[in-house]
This record gives sequence, structure tokens and C-alpha cells, in this order.
Amino acid sequence: MAIENIIELENIVKTYKIKEGFRKFKPFNAIDGVSLNIEKGEIFGLLGTNGAGKTTLIKIMAGLLEADKGSGKVLGYDIYENHKKIRSNVSLVAPTADVGTDNNLTVKQNLEFWAVVYNLPKEKREERIDYLLTFLGLKEYENFWPMSISAGMRQKLAIARSLLVQNPILFLDEPTVKLDAKGAESIRKFIKKINVEFNTTIILTTHYIFEAEELCSRVAIMNKGKIRSCDTINNLRNNLEKYDSFTIKCETLKAKTIERLKLEENIIECNFKNNELKIITDKLEKTIDLTTRALRKENIQIESINTTEYSLEDIFIKVTTEEEKI
Repeated sequence: MAIENIIELENIVKTYKIKEGFRKFKPFNAIDGVSLNIEKGEIFGLLGTNGAGKTTLIKIMAGLLEADKGSGKVLGYDIYENHKKIRSNVSLVAPTADVGTDNNLTVKQNLEFWAVVYNLPKEKREERIDYLLTFLGLKEYENFWPMSISAGMRQKLAIARSLLVQNPILFLDEPTVKLDAKGAESIRKFIKKINVEFNTTIILTTHYIFEAEELCSRVAIMNKGKIRSCDTINNLRNNLEKYDSFTIKCETLKAKTIERLKLEENIIECNFKNNELKIITDKLEKTIDLTTRALRKENIQIESINTTEYSLEDIFIKVTTEEEKI
């Protein structure tokens, strides 16, 4: 099946002028030659520290900011000629839930107001609002003032507002940045639910590495306006030679057993020393299962299994550290 790209960017550049002394300015590339394809239906993460260019890139893709160079399409619309069309067919939730929320209206009244703004047909408004309130766990708070509910609930309200018109793309700019752990976990849960139940393509920015690892099918690591690496987390591990490993403590193994294990497809390295079998692999779970089966078949007693899994944090540190050396 052919992959359908919902966003296609080629060599995008966005330059700002930074003041340097009296009447002097120097150019600064907030986005510096970014090329990117995002597939329909995926959760795609833009990972980077503050100032990496994530928000600027989101605004360009959402039709809110015009690039200075490069080309691109969002939903088939040209980012220069059809930015109004793009804006009307995508949804964006800002880093703070309070943007766009009227504290003089109740939770439900806020959604009713935005349903009118979005020109949602009158006969569909009540049903759609009630569904979203229930879907996002806001039904019992529908008559509350926004400032009387938690920051996590206000973020859900912002997401509910963005879902009123069921746009095919939802941009979430650091959706959990100001939330406590419980509120952030609740938002992540609903991001997954929105993606699955509405088949919404979600592009989110974050500087929380564990968040990108939990949510995203693919991740682009951004630094200084450039995409330094972009792939699935497993492929990023493999490409950077960041493989998982595990150690099995057991009785003495025969040399032929170790040699057989070394021939297995997903085993990168296999060594036995001091009653410990250490294996480096690109398929951790599968290789542990294969190895334990092989040992038990030879009646080898396994005392313990310890694993070391390389995380997205390891990859991020490696990518950004190598860039600093250039």
C-alpha cells in the first residue's frame, strides 16, 4: 500500500532579523533548510529544546506563518498560495490552555461560542458539543467557569474546541508543558484516543523525551532550526548503533551453544564470561524469548535476566552532542 503524505515540506527556511548594536541587524535562521514528509493518520513528534525551531515550523505548517524559502504542501494546498485554506482545515492548540478560552463563559458555553465561530451547522452543535464533553471527560464540568477547574481540564477544553469541526490535522504545541504529572498523563491518554477514534493526524512539539517516546510513531529531532534526525525510535537506535542488551546469569554454557546464538539474525554480539551471558540485539523482546528457549532446551538453569534499553533520551543526547562538535 502506497504511503499517503498529508504534509510535504522541501528545504524550508524562515529568517528573522536580530538586533546587533545600534541600527545593526544580523539574519537568524529559525528554520534552516527543513525537509519533511508526514503521513496521514500518524502521531508525529518534533523533539527539541527551547529555541530549536519547533513552534516556528508548526506555525508554517498550520498556515499561520509564511516561509521565506522552500516549498511545501499541507493537505494538498500550497503553503504560499493557499495558506488561508490550510488554516481553515487544520486545528492548533497553543502551549497554554487559556488562549481562546473566555473565563466569563462556562465550559459548555465556550464550546457553544466556538461552534458558532467555526460555522458548525446549528442542528449539529448540541450533539457534537455533548459528545466532546463526554469523550474528553468534561461532562460533569460543563457548567463550571474555566478558572475553577484544573489546568489539565482547561487543556482538555482547548482540545475539545479544536475538535469541534473534525479537521484532519491537529497541531499540539507542547500540550502538557504547564501541567502536573496527573494532568499530563491524562492529556497523553486522550491524544492517543483522538488519533485512533477520529483517525486524526497529530503533530506535536515537545521537549519531554519520554512523551515523544510514549506517543509518537516517528520523531524528528530538531536543533538550531534544522532536523538532525527523523525516523521511528527503533530505526533511530539502529542507525546510531544504539542497540539494546540483556544479561542472563546462568551456569556454564557449551561453546557450541554460544556459537549457535551468534548466528541468530537479531543478535549483534554475544559473549559469555563469569557465568553471565551478555547479548546485544536490535530486537530485545524477541531475542530474550529465543535465548531463554534455547537455554531451557539444553536444561540450563537461568538465575536472572537484566536488560538495558537505549531510550530516545540517549539518541537525543548523541545527536545534539555530535552537532556541537561540528
